[in-house]
Amino acid sequence: MKFAVRESMAPGSTIRERFENLAKIGFAGIEIVGSSSFDCLDEIKAAQQATGITPHIFSMREGAILDARKEERDLAVRSIKDALTMCGECGGIGVIVPPLIQVKMQNRPRIPDLSPLAGTAKLEKDLLVEILKQEIAPHGESVGAAVIIEPLNRYEQWWPCTLAHGKEICEAVNSPGVAMMADFFHMNIEDADFGESIRDAGKWIRNVHLASSQRQTPGHGHTDFRPGLRALKEIGYDGFYTFECGVPGDDKLAELKRAAEFIESQAE
Repeated sequence: MKFAVRESMAPGSTIRERFENLAKIGFAGIEIVGSSSFDCLDEIKAAQQATGITPHIFSMREGAILDARKEERDLAVRSIKDALTMCGECGGIGVIVPPLIQVKMQNRPRIPDLSPLAGTAKLEKDLLVEILKQEIAPHGESVGAAVIIEPLNRYEQWWPCTLAHGKEICEAVNSPGVAMMADFFHMNIEDADFGESIRDAGKWIRNVHLASSQRQTPGHGHTDFRPGLRALKEIGYDGFYTFECGVPGDDKLAELKRAAEFIESQAE
C-alpha cells in the first residue's frame, strides 16, 4: 500500500524537510496544498527527486467552480488548470475538487432557482458537467492529470455527498481528465455500506482519504475500515492511501507510521 499525507500534516518547516520526514517512515506521496503554486514548483520537484516522494495531488487556490458569479467560476477554472499542469509535470494524479464546498462554507452566492426552467440543484449539476467537459477535462487529458471530484458530507456541501453522486458526474463527463475519490470520513456519514459504494464506483476512484470517525488517524474512533479496504482491493485500486486528519500525540511521525501499520492490518 502507498501511504501519503496532506502537506500541512507532514512534520517539517520547509518543503524539503516534509518530503524527507515522510521518506523516513516509508511513505510514498504528499498532497500539495499550501505550496500549490508555480513559485514553489522547482522546490517541490527538487524534493521529489531527492526523496522519491510523489506530489500526487495539487490544489486549486482561487475562485469557486459553481459560484453564481461567472468571474469567480472563470477564476476557479484557471486555478484548476494551473494545478493540473503542475501535477502533470510531477507525474501526479490530479486536483481535488469538491464542487460546492466554497459556496456553502464561505457563504458565496448560489446559482438562483430558475423554475420552471430548472431549479438550483439541477442547474449546478448541469453547469458542472459542461464546465468539466468543455474547459477542464481536455486540459487534464493534455497534461496527464485529472480533476478528482470529492463527495463531502451534507454539512460541508449540498452535493455531491455520496460515492454514487461522484460516479454520476464521472459518467456524465466520461473523460480520463475527470475521476473521483473516496474519503472514509465523509463516507462514514453519507454511505451506508462502504464496500458496496466502492465496488459500485469502481474504475472511477483515483484517490483515497483516510480518517477515523472523529477525524483523527485511523485506529481512533469507531470506523470499521475493513469493508472499504477490501472493496478497494477487489476493484484493483493501486493508488495512494492519504491521511487527511488530526495526528494526536507529540511524535507525529511515529503516529503516522502506526496509522499506516493499522491500515495494512485492516486490509488483510
